[in-house]
Amino acid sequence: MEFGDFAVRFRPVIRAELDWGRLADVEAGVRMETVTGGTARRCLAGLFTVWYADARGADSSWNSPGSRPLRVGSAGRTLPSWPEDRRRAVDALARGYAEASRPVPLTLPTYRVGEDCHVLLDGNRRAVAAHRAGRDVELTLWALTGPVCEGILPDLRHYAAPLG
Repeated sequence: MEFGDFAVRFRPVIRAELDWGRLADVEAGVRMETVTGGTARRCLAGLFTVWYADARGADSSWNSPGSRPLRVGSAGRTLPSWPEDRRRAVDALARGYAEASRPVPLTLPTYRVGEDCHVLLDGNRRAVAAHRAGRDVELTLWALTGPVCEGILPDLRHYAAPLG
């Protein structure tokens, strides 16, 4: 898969502050991965969101001192401090997913920051809602591969050191 294909498909919807020009200059790669069954649910839970928690466990911004990125599987811990629009959207999506009779299909753009470590570039609400609904998912990741530096995406500064 080519970077240009990724850009055509996802640039209109990704609001993250990606430096698209720099990604093209470094010839970022793209790898598409499809995961199903129980493995998909575990993979979904392990994806990093672009949502953060402060030292008290409250919702925070990426650049607040001491903030740490949240994984899909643990993002709900900060729910009481979420902005109202996020809470409503996630709740509505989760209700819809819970009523699904088939696995929930999720196609998500990510940035690969390690062997099995991805940061969501879009679809955070859908991903967290699907996980909260407890349903099986059919997960398709379109993973960008490139330098892990905040010049590409400011959030990547959190991934320079190993994460627990």
